[in-house]
Parts: sequence; C-alpha cells; structure tokens
Amino acid sequence: MKLGSLVAITVAVVLAFAAPLAAQERGGALKVALFPEPPMAVAGLSGLGSASIVSSKIYEALVKFDFELRPQPWLASSWEKSDDGLIWTFDLVENAKWHDGKPFTAADVVASYQVFSVENDRLKLVADKVKKVEATSEHQVRFTLKESIPSFIYMLNYGSLPIIPAHLYTGGNFRENPANSTPIGTGAFYIKEWKKGSFIHLARFNEYRDGTKPYLDDLYFVIIPDAQGCAVAFEEGSVDVVSASNLEGFDVSRLASLDGVKSTTKGWEMLAPHAFLWINTQKAPLDDVKLRQALNYGLDKNFIRDVVFAGLATPPRGAFDSRTLFFDPSVNAYEFDVEKAKALVAASTYKGELLKLSTAPVGSAWARLAEYEVQAWKEIGLNVEIDTNDVGGYLKKLGERNYDLGNIYLYQYGDPAVGVTRNFYSRNDVIGSPWNNVGRYSNPRLDELLAKADAVGDAGDRAALYAQAQKIIADDAVQGWTAELQFPTLYRAKVRDLITTALGLSDSFENVWIEK
Repeated sequence: MKLGSLVAITVAVVLAFAAPLAAQERGGALKVALFPEPPMAVAGLSGLGSASIVSSKIYEALVKFDFELRPQPWLASSWEKSDDGLIWTFDLVENAKWHDGKPFTAADVVASYQVFSVENDRLKLVADKVKKVEATSEHQVRFTLKESIPSFIYMLNYGSLPIIPAHLYTGGNFRENPANSTPIGTGAFYIKEWKKGSFIHLARFNEYRDGTKPYLDDLYFVIIPDAQGCAVAFEEGSVDVVSASNLEGFDVSRLASLDGVKSTTKGWEMLAPHAFLWINTQKAPLDDVKLRQALNYGLDKNFIRDVVFAGLATPPRGAFDSRTLFFDPSVNAYEFDVEKAKALVAASTYKGELLKLSTAPVGSAWARLAEYEVQAWKEIGLNVEIDTNDVGGYLKKLGERNYDLGNIYLYQYGDPAVGVTRNFYSRNDVIGSPWNNVGRYSNPRLDELLAKADAVGDAGDRAALYAQAQKIIADDAVQGWTAELQFPTLYRAKVRDLITTALGLSDSFENVWIEK
C-alpha cells in the first residue's frame, strides 16, 4: 500500500528541540521539589502527576509534542500513515539501549502495546479498533487499524503508551512483575537511590543514545509534603525547580520576583489539568439532575479562581478544557446563582441527607476548595461534610464507587478522544478504576455521539458532534466543574532548557543543563 508521509524530520525540527548551539555545559545536579511522593517509578503503574514527572526521565515514548501539540520524535525517528489512515509505520531510533545494556528494538514497542492496551484506561478505549501491531524489522513497527482513529497519534503519548522492555515484561501480570522493583528504561536517567519520604536520586545514563546527552550528572526529586516547606526550600536554594501546584498561590508571584528566578506557564499544553467534582450519579439523591445542577450553580468559580487558587486558574465551561481541541465556549457554564441553586434544591428529591465530600491531602489549595464548597453548599440548603483520606484511601473510595462527591483534576491530553470522553462512556464505569467515569453516568445518546466524534475523520464533523456532547454533559450536570488549572514552573535562572515541550516537567530532561 502506498504510504503518504505524515512527518518529515528536518534539521529545523531537530534544532527546535536542541539547546542553543555551543551553549550547553555538561555536569551538575538539579534538585526538583516533588509531592505527593509517587508509589513507584515504573511507567504506567500510577496515574499521579508526580509519578509521571519521575518516570518520564527513566522511560520514553514513541513521540512527544511541541507547544502547538504537533508530534515530534522521541523513540520514533519518523513515521508515515497510509492514505486511508489505517496503517501507521514508525521507524525507530537505532542507538537506544535499556539501562541493563540490552538494545531497544521494535519488539519492545509491540510488547508495550500488548501491556498498556489492557492496563491503560485511555489506550484500551481504542484497542478494539486496532487490528494488529507488528515488528516489521528490528527498528520498525507497524500499527494496522480496523478503522480510522483521528486521535491515534495522541494515543501514543507518554501517559498512554510508555515503552517498557519486552525482555522483562512479555507475559505474566504487569502489575505483579518482579521487574517493577527495579525500573529499567531507555531514558536519559536511571534510579540510583530512593530514600522514602526524603528524595529520589536519578543518575546520568552514560550510554544514552550517542553519549552526548543528558547534560546533567544527577537529578534529585526532593519530597516536600507541604506548600510552606516547598516555598522555604526554593527561597533558600535547597531546590532549583518547583511547580506552582506545590505552592500556595500567594507565594508564586513573590518567589517568581526573586533575583535569579525565572518562571514560565508553558509546558501544560498537552496535559491541560482540569479540576472538577466527581458526582456519584447512580446514588440517591445525586441521581437527581436538579440537585446536580444546584451543586454547580452554588459555586462561585471566580472566587475559586481568585481565593482558592490565587488567580492561577480560569473558570471552566463544562467538561472540555479551553486548551483542548473542539472546546465549545457556548455551553452552560453555571454562572454563580444562589437563588437558582436554592430553587433547584427545593425542587429536587433532596431531603436533608448528609452528603460526604471526599478529598485527598494533596495541597492546601485543595483543602481550601473543600472548605469553601461545604460552606457554599450550606448556603443553598445542603448538608455536606468533608471526608478526608490519604491519597491511597481516596483513590480506593473512587475505585470502589464508595463516595458521594470527590474533588479531582485530570489531564486532557490534547484531543478529547484521549483525555475527556473516557469520563463519560457508560462502558467505562469499571469498578476498580479511580480515573474513568467514576461518576457512573450512563446515557446511550451520549455514548453514540462520543463514539462518532472519536472516530470521524473530518475536523468539522468532529467539532459538531463534540458540541452536541458537551451540551448534554453540561445540561445533565454530570460533574461539578471548578477550575482550569494553571501551574507556572519556577526555576533558577542558571537552569537552562527546562521546559521545551508540551509535556513540561513530564518531559525527559535530556536537554536540561546548568549554566556555571
């Protein structure tokens, strides 16, 4: 079959991802504040953002994405797709090695797909549309689809298909594999030491590609479990990099103004963190749409932006983040309206029952958000109390659907077929998963619209279908939408080329260097 080129890897593209010519300096250690501490560093085993920040230095994916969400080479050096969109062929880099010295080959990509098409909640959404994945040579892999998948290239992002070694993960239970105790990747760094509750030390992988990168010798993720501690550590110089997600909002501008400090809002284009409230729609009285609408009208999104997140947020308009493809700004945004909320409560089946708001201790802003929500809902006649859990306990409650309301934020991954629609398909209400359709929403008409929108090739048709879907989701108040989060990254001016792709802190750090 004749293949039409999707991408040509040119000198200009390569230079766009390289540090300034003749400027890089080899050596040094970079210290990054991190919280919460991830349970492990094997790619694909945890949905926590902090886990991705660490594991993306150890493992890699086929592609990464620039700030305009255009795919760029990583373990794939180039790729093509057929004219009908059913065959994708990836040429792989030929000089990559696993940290145990074995060569990286196409067999590793095939094995990784076999694992994550089952284990990854996003990738398995398209697994039944993939006919086969095969190694056509030692350094070429081919995906043959049963039908066109417009978002396919986005499905290959690091969060959905990280590449793991076939010689350690072929067959058996991925999550119980003994290899998980010693992460082995192709990334620029490997784990040297992990002192629980204190730090994770990654060291330079000297056999990475041709040996010229990475520039850093050591990378430390310093575990700091509170915002004040992060602020003090950054101000004193104990850490070089901190995300605003680990700081109090009022500290962000103060720290960013310090001498020798830089900040950037880039690096969230792919992830687009979107904060919302899971609502257990199958549990009375939350199965009443009027009550769910009241929950939304009762929240002042501007207050949440200004006070809870200290301005580091944008009021959302429903389930699609404004940074995500096919966002429709015309949907009902549930502007703050106490009287309307009260009227909806009175008209609903709610009879004063105690509702529990589940939270996890992942930062003071989230504690403030829960406290505000409880007070705001009290004003409209609802009896809500906070149910505090550790991170593991919170995710367990979501996975078991043993909750009423639960604050969370999830990444949207550029295309709604990858990071948004997974939350609303009725078939995704799978007990055990704390990530997809935890709200237990079921609507055959919405399922039909999303299935069509996720599959149709024409962008205009996709936009029209997603617009209809967004209206249904908004009108049915499937979730409670709270904020489009903005997390500036603060770093020492001596740290160069820190944020260079849409993955931000979840990129490889192979190009990061420290000016001496």
